[in-house]
Amino acid sequence: MRSILVLLHRYIGLATALFLFLAGITGSILAFHHELDEWLNPEFYHTTSEGPVLAPGDLVERIEAANPRMQVWYMEFPDEPGHAALMALVPRKDPATGKPFDIRPVVHYLDAVTGEPVGTRYWGECCFSRKNFVPFMLEFHYNLSLPGNWGLWLMGIVAIAWVLDCFVSLLLTFPRGRPFFGKWWTSWKIKRQRMNHDVHRAGGLWLWLLLLPVAVSSVAMNLPEQVFKPVVSLVSKVEPSVYEARGRLPAEQLGTTAYDFHQAYDYAMQHAADLGLSEPIGELYYSFEYNFYGAGFGDHDSNQGNAWLFF
Repeated sequence: MRSILVLLHRYIGLATALFLFLAGITGSILAFHHELDEWLNPEFYHTTSEGPVLAPGDLVERIEAANPRMQVWYMEFPDEPGHAALMALVPRKDPATGKPFDIRPVVHYLDAVTGEPVGTRYWGECCFSRKNFVPFMLEFHYNLSLPGNWGLWLMGIVAIAWVLDCFVSLLLTFPRGRPFFGKWWTSWKIKRQRMNHDVHRAGGLWLWLLLLPVAVSSVAMNLPEQVFKPVVSLVSKVEPSVYEARGRLPAEQLGTTAYDFHQAYDYAMQHAADLGLSEPIGELYYSFEYNFYGAGFGDHDSNQGNAWLFF
């Protein structure tokens, strides 16, 4: 049995090493992605106009008027004076064909006071230019920049293998014979005579409670509906995400869009007041596929988990 575990540990480690190395390197960069991108592309973030900022709906109308074959699906509001607003646009459907216009999705940065564009880029475009570096790193970190969901599935499978290897490696540190804890304690130590072996084994043990949650969260982030939630649902009730809940409905029950970003922002503020949310809206988006708006409250670069309303 132990020989099988050794082989599993060896080959799972070799198979996942490259992916985990790439995820670790890009993740280290992305821990400071906003600061890095603002340093590389100050024109996307800093504006000189002074005065009250335009309402979100006004910003949407201005950028869509300048791009009549495109529509805004996502926007970020400036979190401090002198910063630009972000608008992400996708093609509208061509009335003649019923299919989207053959135009690339684009991100525009607007002066929030005047509504004038201050910068444009195609999110996730390759590769290492000043304009593209941080967005490309973001996309590469999450899905290796592969088309469709291939990257998410690949990284999700690697994460599952990593979780499995966490338990395989733990079992390999267990001693043979008794007393169990007395002998196991030696696995936590490093001896000069077996420096490489002991650094590998003891280092893994001391970091095990850190590595396992990272591995599990990697599964949750890459394959939430496919793997993570079904497994968690075996031991605890799991509420469906808004996408999952709306996706279960027949198309005729999804309704049609009856209001714009002006009204969506007002509705979000009304609901926030009812719930006692005091932070301003930092993000607002519309799902064309499932016909709902989502509003995020607080700094859109926060790592603490913002409050969201969907309606």
